[in-house]
Amino acid sequence: MSLAFDWRLPVQLRFGSGCSQALAAELDDRAVVVLAFEPAEALGLQAAWTQGFGPQLRAWVRVPDGLSTLALARSLAQRVWPLLAAEPDAVLLALGGGSVLDIAKLLRSVPDSGDFEAIAAALRGTAPWPALTHAPLWLVPTTAGTGSEVTRWATVWDTDGRVALKRSFDEPWGFADRAFVDPVLTLSAPAALTRDTALDSFAHALEAIWNRHANPVSDALAVQAARRVRAHLAGVLAEPAALAGREQLSLAALEAGLAFAQTRTALAHALSYALTLEQGVPHGLAVATWLPTACRLAVGRDAGIDARLQAVFEVPATECADVLQAWLASLGVATDPATWGVHDGEARVQAALASTRGRNFIGAEMERAP
Repeated sequence: MSLAFDWRLPVQLRFGSGCSQALAAELDDRAVVVLAFEPAEALGLQAAWTQGFGPQLRAWVRVPDGLSTLALARSLAQRVWPLLAAEPDAVLLALGGGSVLDIAKLLRSVPDSGDFEAIAAALRGTAPWPALTHAPLWLVPTTAGTGSEVTRWATVWDTDGRVALKRSFDEPWGFADRAFVDPVLTLSAPAALTRDTALDSFAHALEAIWNRHANPVSDALAVQAARRVRAHLAGVLAEPAALAGREQLSLAALEAGLAFAQTRTALAHALSYALTLEQGVPHGLAVATWLPTACRLAVGRDAGIDARLQAVFEVPATECADVLQAWLASLGVATDPATWGVHDGEARVQAALASTRGRNFIGAEMERAP
């Protein structure tokens, strides 16, 4: 691996328990439109934040639970875009998990025509991006997992046709202006969500390690993130109200996000999308299913990668996949794709290696069938 690399991260970041309480003061005199995850009202966040923002709050827009779909973005745009168009300096503030943050990245860009179908066409690759006006975007995650607050991309599921497809939004204007990572906000996450989002951040870390775009800084962040998740996830699941553990998982998710913001994801993510679309498997669980497969293919390709995997799992590289599989099993994660009805695993691996994400994998060229 070359020691020469580029690094770009224009997001102004704040991390720490309680840091989201500074949001109102940070706005100065600007208006704010909040795009919030559905449970925010029941958790008391809507009432507290509405009071904190006062007259600067122009709207509180609820985002239903579920996937970040084009159809959902189209519906939300009808409410959000007129507000942003009326006040160009208004901040679009997204509060929620990865789906909410991803939708916000799309909605912060208002086409001059006001036509959402111009956005849909660009995402589908059937037309260039239209002229856009970009609203200031602040992201506040409520889960410790996706890293969306520090990346420029988003996953948008296209369910408009007969076959659902994953659309990737990956543009320079996808980066938020500011991100506030407040571990207190993750305390409300139920056990399954806590586990699955932590597995997502763990996958981001491993995928950054065995990535052909890795660099020394991303490697350091990725190794630390993976070790942190391994050290603290079980404890958080046992004591979900303990803030110290939540802080560790939030920091791990951020570290992994910073790492894969530079490398992008790789083979395990490429394999995971079909499980989510076909079987409805939550993303973190779907990608974790394929991690041992990817790990076995990664080992032996590069001495530096082997050393970093050894640092994560604290065993020789050849044993890392077995330790990973056992750890996942201890968390209740099935790592046999057949559990989800997948019986053509090898064919899927070959197809994934030829995909955009799969080509990021360090072993893609060597493993792809001729």
